[in-house]
Amino acid sequence: MSETASVEPRTGLGRVWHRFKVWLGFGVFWLASVLPHRVHFSRSASIPRSGPALLVPNHLAVTETTAIARMVIGHRRFPHFLIVGHLFKVPLLGHLGRAMKQIPVDRGSTNAAAALEAAAAELRRGHLVVIYPEGRISRAADQRPGPARSGAARLALTMPEIPVIPIGQWGAKPGWRNVVRRRRVDILVGEPVDLSRWAGRSDHQASVEATAAVMSAITALVEQVRGKPFAPDTDVTPAH
Repeated sequence: MSETASVEPRTGLGRVWHRFKVWLGFGVFWLASVLPHRVHFSRSASIPRSGPALLVPNHLAVTETTAIARMVIGHRRFPHFLIVGHLFKVPLLGHLGRAMKQIPVDRGSTNAAAALEAAAAELRRGHLVVIYPEGRISRAADQRPGPARSGAARLALTMPEIPVIPIGQWGAKPGWRNVVRRRRVDILVGEPVDLSRWAGRSDHQASVEATAAVMSAITALVEQVRGKPFAPDTDVTPAH
């Protein structure tokens, strides 16, 4: 697995332990994905066989993170998610998350900036990083993507050489009662988003426009995978 080689320990025992944790991570993600969902996707040339990439999916439910992980593993890559920080305080879950090099983020705190730097570090190591631009599960009644936060776009603009891969998914529903139903989740990977016109800029307007471009690409994929566009006059009052 080329994406782990750059951080693999040089000592014999350390290397064995490192590889064990990596394979454990693959196993955990695979098992966690097949239990709550029936995941359907086609392998995409947009996801590189090696080297860094920033994956930006829409967010429908807590459990659908495992569906995205299943898709990434299906490309023989390992995902590094930005995950809400309080999950790392759960004893077993937190230990597994740290062992698998997942990235905790606490919205609205100084840790949020640290999470983006940790994500940048993983990208520099040649890894795949997954960021949900919305920062939370869609609250729209029709589950349309948005609104989005600017973190993913700001990270992308500081690393213009890294491809930003939009992902649209459909089928997952929030709420633990939906887990036992094993809902089908369809995932569609798009072409890299062209952010070259804002590359290297750090001003607010650039991040706003780049975020809009990313969300436009994601929304188009979601509409494609769900089989119909979102109606302009649809009530998007947050679902309860």
